[in-house]
Amino acid sequence: MKVYPFGKIYFVSLFFILCTLHCAIGQNVVNNGGKIIVREGANLVIGGNYINKNDGTTDGTVNLDGNIIVKRNWVNVANNEVLVSTGTGFVGNVILDGFINQYIEGTNPTLFENLIIQNSKKILNVTNCKVNDTLSVNAILDLNTHRIKILNPNPIGINYVSAYIFSETNTNEGLGEVEWQIGSNLNSYTVPFGSGNSNSDDLAVTLETKTTATPTNGSIRFATYPTGCQNNPVPPDVAQLDRGYEYVADRFWNIDPIYDTKPEVNIQLHYLQQDVNPSCNNGLHEADMKAIRYNTLQQTWDDLKPLGTSYPTEQVFKIDNVAPNDFYAPWCLVGEVVDWEIFFPNAFTPNADGHNETFAPIGYNLEKLNFTMYIYNRWGELIYVMDDISKPWNGSFGESGKICPQGVYTWIVFLKDGNGMQHEYNGIVTLIQ
Repeated sequence: MKVYPFGKIYFVSLFFILCTLHCAIGQNVVNNGGKIIVREGANLVIGGNYINKNDGTTDGTVNLDGNIIVKRNWVNVANNEVLVSTGTGFVGNVILDGFINQYIEGTNPTLFENLIIQNSKKILNVTNCKVNDTLSVNAILDLNTHRIKILNPNPIGINYVSAYIFSETNTNEGLGEVEWQIGSNLNSYTVPFGSGNSNSDDLAVTLETKTTATPTNGSIRFATYPTGCQNNPVPPDVAQLDRGYEYVADRFWNIDPIYDTKPEVNIQLHYLQQDVNPSCNNGLHEADMKAIRYNTLQQTWDDLKPLGTSYPTEQVFKIDNVAPNDFYAPWCLVGEVVDWEIFFPNAFTPNADGHNETFAPIGYNLEKLNFTMYIYNRWGELIYVMDDISKPWNGSFGESGKICPQGVYTWIVFLKDGNGMQHEYNGIVTLIQ
């Protein structure tokens, strides 16, 4: 439990504070089951902490149409969300304006109409606090493994001025998340994440919704965090990556749709130079990076082909046209591992002379591939299925042993490489007797 080093404490109990113009209180306000009303245009300035409590029967409440300016911590240990009669627009502002670290904490979250943070760092110590209209970011907001919810489905739900939202947590400790209740709106939304390397949103994530989604109160959760050189820890619910760490950037993004019917989206990610460190990620070529994401239902990375475009000079990565059925979390940036090669002969002679008796792909490291080849005659009849490179086609019809007539045969190959990438090849082969 925190001990607040302030002298006299002001209690609000059976009565209420009515602030119609300007109320200044130099130390703590403990609302012990009482009611505070701040009228539009009025300012209640609290030089210490605001502590919302229950007196054993009644929760403290705030009816806020003006401004509450708090210099220390905002604490809710009542059974409610503090504010009542939330409306819309730039009325009802809680302004955290301290010059030393300020905490939003307690046993219950708070529902803010508008939350304005400025000056010192603000640290979230309770999860699922809500902002009904606008979160104005003019200071560092450290999510500290907790979640803050933006209920405004319009882009102004987060008003970015300066500094950043800090989500850089170890996933083993829990993610720091922004959950934005975008609903069915079609628009572009930016979460101003930052790394702490500067006082800017150098890890900003932008998501554009291209199709409507359901329900109308559906939301998307955003988070990002760096990893060690070998990509530890991996994201929650992910057993392992699908390729060596030298081919994977040292950062993950969680962009998680909470919908029944998900939207189609475009995504833009910012990354840092240390996320693509050549001394660790020597298989990752920044200009050629692709994005992959984990399908949490199928528990695989490889059901969606790597996609997206890298812009190294801006340290930006763009992923366009993510279909609703492909919209899952988490995401990471990868390079392709090409350690195999495959070729297909165009003729063979199964005539028992000991030369070119069979037909099969040739190349190197083919044993690493998971592939199936289908061979058809000119009438589209399936002649042979090859799912093992050690069992080439000897020209016979199935398992009959009877050699097929001389002529041209069509084949198609479906192949999955060691990176989980799907490949498809097709062509013809001439059987010569």
